[in-house]
Amino acid sequence: MRGGMKRRALLTSFAAASLMAAASSCCAAAGAMPTPTSRRIVVLDWSLTELLLSAGIVPAGVSNPQGFRKAYTACDLPAGVVDLGLMFQPNLELMLALKPDVILVTPAHTALLASLERIAPTLTFGRFHGSPAPYSAAKTETLALGQLFRRESAAANAIKTADAAIARARESIAATPSTRARPLYLTRFIDETHVRVYGPRSFYGELLAQLGLDNAWRGRGASADSAYSTTSIEDLDAAPDSTLAYFGPLGPAASSMMKTSPIWKAMPFAKPGGTLALPGVPPDGGTLSATRFADVLARALTGLERTRT
Repeated sequence: MRGGMKRRALLTSFAAASLMAAASSCCAAAGAMPTPTSRRIVVLDWSLTELLLSAGIVPAGVSNPQGFRKAYTACDLPAGVVDLGLMFQPNLELMLALKPDVILVTPAHTALLASLERIAPTLTFGRFHGSPAPYSAAKTETLALGQLFRRESAAANAIKTADAAIARARESIAATPSTRARPLYLTRFIDETHVRVYGPRSFYGELLAQLGLDNAWRGRGASADSAYSTTSIEDLDAAPDSTLAYFGPLGPAASSMMKTSPIWKAMPFAKPGGTLALPGVPPDGGTLSATRFADVLARALTGLERTRT
């Protein structure tokens, strides 16, 4: 009864057609739409949590906030935000006790929609994950969330701030001519012989282009159109004068391999000054993570340029 009455009330109050159109262009409601003044929001996705925070919207609860703070270091999540449990196995009783006005999920949460709709109106955002330009799509969703929750100005300012930070990083990178001219692999080590390498259609890949850098990885075969590929180290040989950047921390096995493996030593980036260690930045972030990525990469490339000149 409570859910049905609440849903009808929300639908009645949400009569502003312009706001409905703006929200529906970027998200699909799995039920009723929330009122634009809703403040009690729960989120079951870390990247959506970042988008909210960038627009000055603090959720009442999120999935595994401790893990979020560790992975999304550019974001300031207040200590009072409730831990809802795992991303795809949330604590439904706790969510019910929070009495949220709206629940935000991604398309990956389809199996949970029926259960979540019994608690509160549920909206599906996060379609930027599958976009060929995921950062641009994330900015569009940031604006939609800002409009939905009456934080339009804050959302627009977040994007403006990120654009300015990326422009500054691009200027810094432009002052490193010998380093900037080299194609760049962006990777995460899975083990001592395999990496996840990010292509042009990834969050990092789109930002590389905005920073004026050439992505060394174009994919192979079926992976050519993917955001990333999992491949062996010896496959990273397409660019003879490349630099390899990897996100830390680096495990002991991979660290040992760099010192002893003949395959590694034969790679074009294995010579001194050919690799960059970067602090962790999530591969599916929004404006805050994009700003951090641009900053740490520009600093790393500037430092590398000094070693080459």
